[in-house]
Amino acid sequence: MSENYWTQRLARQGISRRRILGGAATAGIGAAALGLVGCGGGDDNKNGGTATTPAGSGTPAASPTAGAQTPQKGGTARFVSANNTWDTFDVDRSRFSPVAWLMGMTNLGVTQWKSFTRAEIEGAFAEKWEQPDPNTIVFTVRQNLFWHDKPPVNGRQATAEDIAFFINRNKSGKLLDGTDDPNFYRKSAYQNVDKVEVVDNRTVRVTFTKPDPFFLTTLAGSYSKVQAPEAVRAFEKDYANMKADLVIGTGAFVLQKWSADGDSQWVRNEKFYTQVNWDGVKWLPLFTDQTAQQAAFEQKQLDAFIPTQNQVIQDLLRRYEGKIHEVKIFGGNPQAGTYYGGAAPWNNPNLIGAIFRALDRRALIQSLLQGKGVLSGNVPPTQAAFAITEKELITFPGYLEDRAKDEAEAKKMWEAGGGPALGDIIVDIPDIWEGLYSGGAALITNNLKRVLGNNFIAKTEPYATITNKIVKQEYGNGKNNIWYGWITEVSDPEPTLLNYLQYNSTQAQFQQFGVKIDKVDQLTAQAVTEFDIAKRQELSKEVMRELVKNYGAGIPYNLVAVNSSLRWNYLKYPEAVAFVQQHQYGTQFWFDQNDPTWQGRTA
Repeated sequence: MSENYWTQRLARQGISRRRILGGAATAGIGAAALGLVGCGGGDDNKNGGTATTPAGSGTPAASPTAGAQTPQKGGTARFVSANNTWDTFDVDRSRFSPVAWLMGMTNLGVTQWKSFTRAEIEGAFAEKWEQPDPNTIVFTVRQNLFWHDKPPVNGRQATAEDIAFFINRNKSGKLLDGTDDPNFYRKSAYQNVDKVEVVDNRTVRVTFTKPDPFFLTTLAGSYSKVQAPEAVRAFEKDYANMKADLVIGTGAFVLQKWSADGDSQWVRNEKFYTQVNWDGVKWLPLFTDQTAQQAAFEQKQLDAFIPTQNQVIQDLLRRYEGKIHEVKIFGGNPQAGTYYGGAAPWNNPNLIGAIFRALDRRALIQSLLQGKGVLSGNVPPTQAAFAITEKELITFPGYLEDRAKDEAEAKKMWEAGGGPALGDIIVDIPDIWEGLYSGGAALITNNLKRVLGNNFIAKTEPYATITNKIVKQEYGNGKNNIWYGWITEVSDPEPTLLNYLQYNSTQAQFQQFGVKIDKVDQLTAQAVTEFDIAKRQELSKEVMRELVKNYGAGIPYNLVAVNSSLRWNYLKYPEAVAFVQQHQYGTQFWFDQNDPTWQGRTA
């Protein structure tokens, strides 16, 4: 069977499937193998703690404005923030994308992604590392690294104790009073750590119970940001009462102002260890107001704009030809909804399969995204080197091009599982998602009602409410409800570790979804101990096939948007990817104030 209609449609619009996949950093092939690549002692560490892996297929979407020019200092960058999408300023216990964006500017990870398209990791809080044996990594703290000058940390120099505290806290998954907290979402990724030793003020030795091919990528994750121990001790009970004073890092920018509606501002950290190009960054709370965003962009009050309407994109490109450019990038957050499949009603495969097959993914792409999207299984096309092809995906139930067959089978499964007796089904919709895709909630509920027959009722809720329900297993577990919206962003070019954490029944995150599949347990356990990249790719594809066969196994992925980002030509950036890039803002993004388009941009 040939590539489906949506791929063909995107190609006709001038963006081929290969270009889409390349722009999504499919060079992440093997990225998580970094644990033992370029990290050894002696000649193996020539690049000062930078690990590089082979590039994958596809052409990376490098910035058309990037080049060999010397970055200039100056200017405050202005972007739009998603409003009211926050859970906590304790980054160890957050999983909301805007928190990752914010902390990416203020706090350093032990390591960080230097380039997603080249799958290259470099030192951050640690300036270098060595691996004397497969079970040991020794980190050296950057010498001229200082915390922001906010109490109780007050600008002191960073030390090895800071890294040790960060790793030990995430390994334990406990609050300071000893309470286990399920909101330490990355806890499982630290369980191979046997001990963390502070050798001296700048040296940390981490010993593992067994070789860990993913530890450096774990440390480079978008939520893996080092927080000062004294700040955690002072603010742990207060982090949910979010305010700028609670965010204290060693990053390129200092958070000066913050509000839940997205009106926030950062200023340059003048004591950062290297040049910070921008004077600061400002977020404007215009996420759901496309008209206001467009006006601000045209007046150069915004440096970038993601229109949802094709007509707007074409009009702006025509009117500002040669002054702005378009970058097509996968949306960072796939669309899906989750349920708890460990108890009735959603532990019935007929019921979850019926909902999975009833959702019309192509109609959602067409109606919500104006055709700018692609179908997605549990490994999204953002991580294409580890995913089955779209050609194979559309042979699975729920993705069939024969829509009538999917709907007829969905109805049979619903009736076989006793679905009609459930009565009304509540579908929680994030308020910000509905704000961007006006009418999307009605489209989803009307679709489900038409195919399955029950009354599906949309209820808009803040993301914080939805997240609390997920953690408490309240989507299902005796409740007739599900939800639909954006799920956690794709933060790593490789899905192997996340698949293990979410779908392996021995892991804490699994308890939120509860759909046990013995073969997935076997495959994911095998994958996280496999150092051969090519073998991990094949294992990931097998995991994806099993998950799709089981209707998403608690996390039924549906689609990924392809966003058209319009940017003024004076904005320089290293690469355009679907991952959280905010840690690159300070050193790799800059304004070319000699570019003609800089004229007329107000300070």
